[in-house]
Formats: sequence, structure tokens, C-alpha cells
Amino acid sequence: MPLQQTCVDQIRGQVLAHGADAVLWEHTGLLTRADLEAALARVEAGSLAVSDPVGVRKRLVSVLVEGVENILHHAGEAQAAEGSVLVGRTDEVYRIVLVNHVEPATAALLQHRIEVLNAMDEVSLKEHYLKLLSNESRTAKGGAGLGLLTMARRSRRPMRVNVSANGDQRAVFCLELAVARAD
Repeated sequence: MPLQQTCVDQIRGQVLAHGADAVLWEHTGLLTRADLEAALARVEAGSLAVSDPVGVRKRLVSVLVEGVENILHHAGEAQAAEGSVLVGRTDEVYRIVLVNHVEPATAALLQHRIEVLNAMDEVSLKEHYLKLLSNESRTAKGGAGLGLLTMARRSRRPMRVNVSANGDQRAVFCLELAVARAD
């Protein structure tokens, strides 16, 4: 079974163990900004339905937006990209899995950056975030790592990564995140 489907299936199974309504949004295939808007509406409605605090919803939405934006960015397409996204709810966390195809060098770089971010404490993450914000080499298209840093700051660590080579000179990059349901 391809890594892309394995990552999604594993998280879906863990989430569904918490109830039939636990999968808030799932998508595999061509992913567009319109899909992101639909996801945000469903995820926010799901969070409201269980009376999550506002701060939880803000973190959840922020992490989802950054994750999908990263999929679109690394596909090299501004409007659409192939990928998989699953957002599920358990008693303690929202589980988010993001899967897409990237160049092998990009996968290695992302994996390394995530390892570095996972090793940082909250103070170091904030300092690094402020440093990146003031970096004048940052462009409107990103590339400075702010998306990953934002996800690291707003989700529980460690962020989990799984990378597998794909036959077409691409790698399958799977990122799993957890957003706490308590403030």
C-alpha cells in the first residue's frame, strides 16, 4: 500500500476509534484553495459543535491553513496540487495528517527542519519566529520556513514525519500534527 494511503488510513483508524463523527474532513486527490475553504468551514463547525475554546479553534485553523498552503507551495502550484489531508478529533487533540509529493531534496530539507523545530523549547521557537519575521530576504511567496514554524508553535510536538521514495523521482512526504483541545 502506498505511503500516502497508509498515513491517512492509520490516522483515520485511530480517530474513528473515538466515534463516528470524529473525522471532520478528509480529502485525497487534487487539492485547491476552494477545498481549503470547505475544510475550514467543516473543521470550525466541528469544533464549535463540541464547544472547544476560541483559542483551540484559532490554533486548529491556523495549523490547517499552513499545512495546506505548504502542500500547494511545495507542489509548485499556486492553485492546486495532489495530496491528502485528514482532520480528526479525539478526546484530547485534533489530529491532522498532510501528505504530498515533493522533490527528494525538499523532503530531506523539510524533515531536517522539522527535527530542529521539534528539539526547540517554546522560548526558542518564539525567538526563531521573531528572527524569521525580521529577515528581509523573506519574500511574499514564503520559503523562509514560517509555515513550519507556525505549525510547530501551535501544535504539540513532536511533529511526526514519514518520507518514502516514489518511483517517479518524487518523494511522498507525510506530516502528522496534533493540536491540543485544551487551552
